[in-house]
Amino acid sequence: MQRKSSCTWMLWAVLCGLWVTGCGVDVSEGDRPESELSARTVAPALVTSGPVTKAISAGNSHSLALRTDGSVWAWGQNSEGQLGNGTLTLSNVPVRVTGLPIIKAISAGRNHSLALGVDGTVWAWGQNSSGQLGDGTTTRRLLPVPVTLPGGAVAIAGGLNHSLAIAADGGVYAWGTNTYGQLGDGTTTGRPTPVRISLPGSITAISAGWYHSMALGADGRVWTWGRNLNGQIGNGSASSSNQLSPYPVSLTRGATAIAAGANHSLALLSDQSAVAWGQNSNGQLGNGTTAAAQSTPGVVGLAGAVTAIATGGNFSLAIDSTGGAWGWGQNSSGQLGDGTTTQRTSPVRVEGLANALALSAGLFHSLALRPGCPFWAWGMNSSGQLGDGTLTHRLTTTQTQLLNIYFYDLEGDGYGGDLLGSEEACEAPGPDYVENDLDCDDFDPAINPGAAEVCDGLDNNCNSAIDEAGSSTWYRDADADGYGNAAVSTVACAQPSGYVSSASDCNDTNASVKPGAAEVCDGLDNNCNGSIDEGVAKTTWYRDADGDGRGNPSVSTLACSAPAGYVSNTNDCNDNDPTLPRAFTQDNDGDGYGDRWALSPAPYGCTPPPGYSATTNDCDDGNRYVNPGAPEVCDGADNNCNGSADEGGVCPTTTCSAWLTRTSIPSGGLATFGYTTSGYIPAGSRAYLYGTRNGVVDANGSPSYDQTTFSYDVLNAPGLEGYYQRYVVIRGPDNATLCTTNTVSAWFLAP
Repeated sequence: MQRKSSCTWMLWAVLCGLWVTGCGVDVSEGDRPESELSARTVAPALVTSGPVTKAISAGNSHSLALRTDGSVWAWGQNSEGQLGNGTLTLSNVPVRVTGLPIIKAISAGRNHSLALGVDGTVWAWGQNSSGQLGDGTTTRRLLPVPVTLPGGAVAIAGGLNHSLAIAADGGVYAWGTNTYGQLGDGTTTGRPTPVRISLPGSITAISAGWYHSMALGADGRVWTWGRNLNGQIGNGSASSSNQLSPYPVSLTRGATAIAAGANHSLALLSDQSAVAWGQNSNGQLGNGTTAAAQSTPGVVGLAGAVTAIATGGNFSLAIDSTGGAWGWGQNSSGQLGDGTTTQRTSPVRVEGLANALALSAGLFHSLALRPGCPFWAWGMNSSGQLGDGTLTHRLTTTQTQLLNIYFYDLEGDGYGGDLLGSEEACEAPGPDYVENDLDCDDFDPAINPGAAEVCDGLDNNCNSAIDEAGSSTWYRDADADGYGNAAVSTVACAQPSGYVSSASDCNDTNASVKPGAAEVCDGLDNNCNGSIDEGVAKTTWYRDADGDGRGNPSVSTLACSAPAGYVSNTNDCNDNDPTLPRAFTQDNDGDGYGDRWALSPAPYGCTPPPGYSATTNDCDDGNRYVNPGAPEVCDGADNNCNGSADEGGVCPTTTCSAWLTRTSIPSGGLATFGYTTSGYIPAGSRAYLYGTRNGVVDANGSPSYDQTTFSYDVLNAPGLEGYYQRYVVIRGPDNATLCTTNTVSAWFLAP
């Protein structure tokens, strides 16, 4: 037998305490021909009928039904796979949607479908071009795929090309197209996966229109968002300005149900009156006119109490307190069910439907749920959306070819089993048949989904868990100190070995650590009271921020042992500098740099006393202008103590040049030789003369002169014949060469 969980009544709360449906098409900037209208949306209609409720939901041109065994059935148009049976073939009779778990709610969008499992899982199939299936793709699905929602869902609603869901925590999620802000997340960005909407409080019902959406709060407030061209937001304005985030509609009293149509909105108030706003070109507001769009809620012309509302494309439906069904607005295909195709601006009675339990409105067709034979329909049937086995339009109700399903209840506890095969009929075959097969033991009347779980080793409530409500929780006591670990538990009727009932042990690996133990100074919470080493003597420790092993006396803490970054001493005078305190070096010349060669005793601390420095790199502690921070100047000294003198181009350039008045000197003739210098010539510099005669060194480095410019006459005396060469080298006072002249030459001619 297929196992099913027990009924949750969340659906009743989600859909406003009654049975609710919604919505329809958008004709945008005015009416368009019916042939051009290709979409609608709807929230599901429900009726309580057992552990799983029956439900109906009308899409654009297809229909959905939920039976009490948790199965979903579909019929009508299937061009996008919206019937969920793995094909693209329309069906004018109900076919079962495949691949679903036990379902508790359904909703048909334009060309896509949604289902909600009893376990809170959301399923979707059909058209997905706008990401309306919420599976992160835009791929059409012919079979149901799961939609991921945090914590699961409690309600669903399908729109034109978008979808909504209420999460278990009362928050609302949306996905699909967002051109007009119909997702309510403050943007116009489409979402292929659910995005959470910012709404205050807990939400109990949702409804998706064509390009707008609605939500009902637990406090009775109604919120709307999305397109507002026809005033469907209800904010007093009908304009092209879209409402990108939820807007609170002003109502005379709290609402109990909502329904979003194509371009209009309905709300059922707590006094059982209905109000409507938005587009009214077909009389869908039910106020007796086809006047311009109404941007604030107005009363629908329904006499007596209203118990349920629904919106279709450009028409609306309602159920009164007697079970009578009413319709108003567009009626071109007989969707109002009054036997005509006449448009109605005020509510008219749906013929032959005096016992309606729920209604749902599609684009041009309507669905009803009623006692006995459950599923009924009327209106357009060109795609088989009425499910009566034909393609014939119906101006009044016709029975859909889907019946109730009954299961034999052997022990009479109200829950059926699989002892006998199921039977389909309008009424139960006998008093021992019920509309569910949720019993997991049909021989024991004390075991069924409605039974209380007791500690007897049996699954009393048929939820696939044993003794979960009738047993105690036990906690692992690994250190055998009588106190258990709250993070490791098991459920059992009797105490298992190694487990205890207390879950208050804060360290289950140390038997000396437990509630009631004496606190000692060891860095542990010995008594599990949430405090460490309280009430015991502690040592003062001092912050050692720079890690030099010395503590800051102004930053301390009490602890039994040294915390990380703390030490016991307080002799750090600068806790941001690990080099302090330190020894200082004598600074004789007062230039801030200590003598690297000083051997005198060095004071110790954070600040050097007068005559001392924190550095030890002065290369001349007798000259305050010579130290590592001094600029290098051209004086032949190492001013900046880097080991080089006059580096970095601090000395100007020295130039020198030699000259000779003749290059050929006859015997007995004269020529004048000389040199000139310019640029940097420090005092004490000298010029040295060098040369050769016929390749033999002559007057090598001598004589020397201290003039910057000098000349003398050269006589070609007998015996001096040959080739004569001379040049001059200028050297500084430190004998370093400053420059060397060019070489000049002449021939000393023979007589």
